[in-house]
Amino acid sequence: MRMTTAAKPLSAPPAAADFQITPVPGRIAILASGGLDSSVMLGIVARAGRQVFPIYIRAGLKWEPDELATLRRFVRALKLKNIAPIAVLKLPMGDLAGDHWSVTGRKVPGYQAAVTSNYIVGRNLTLLTKAALFCARNRIGDLAMAPLESNPFPDARPEFFRAFARAVELGVGLKLKVRTPFAGLSKGEVVRRGAAMPLELTVSCARPKGNLHCGACTKCAERVAGFIEAGVADPTLYARKPARPKAMH
Repeated sequence: MRMTTAAKPLSAPPAAADFQITPVPGRIAILASGGLDSSVMLGIVARAGRQVFPIYIRAGLKWEPDELATLRRFVRALKLKNIAPIAVLKLPMGDLAGDHWSVTGRKVPGYQAAVTSNYIVGRNLTLLTKAALFCARNRIGDLAMAPLESNPFPDARPEFFRAFARAVELGVGLKLKVRTPFAGLSKGEVVRRGAAMPLELTVSCARPKGNLHCGACTKCAERVAGFIEAGVADPTLYARKPARPKAMH
């Protein structure tokens, strides 16, 4: 007589809920570049009392050492205990963009160049991807960055941010909210909101030396125009006195 062994039931596959990450209330991560826009946003959010986690991502761009040093000085100047130490993450892009002006420092778009000349393919996509993983590991449910109304790039559109947040929820298990509070603002409006902050400790330049701006690139032109629009005295140090930007004539 043959004996048969009952088949063992297969274990149920893991459900999405098994991988869910629950954010800690009150935490927010901020993609902080050391630039004027993200620095003002960081200051506003921190002064509102949130527990702020600044993230700086090094991709190998020419100006990053100057940005990071200036960002650290800006955060120290705020003197707020609810700002965590800056998380410096690495996402080297030289294998894909090693010949781009942002990496080489050559043929930087000039003072009168169009805003679109600043475009770096997939910049927001790559920054958000690395930052989202930081948020998952640290149980942070809000991630903010500071594109303005003048940002024409495809990865700065509301539908992109919504799709990205959904992808993070599906792929990581974190219900992440991507915040873009300055999306409807001009540079001048941002300057006005941050007028009481140490804006001289921000960098908006493709060829800075510390927080000394070149005064000859597109980023400097945007910065100059912002202070003019805001009617706020520009505390920026420029290597050469910048002209009035073409758009302001």
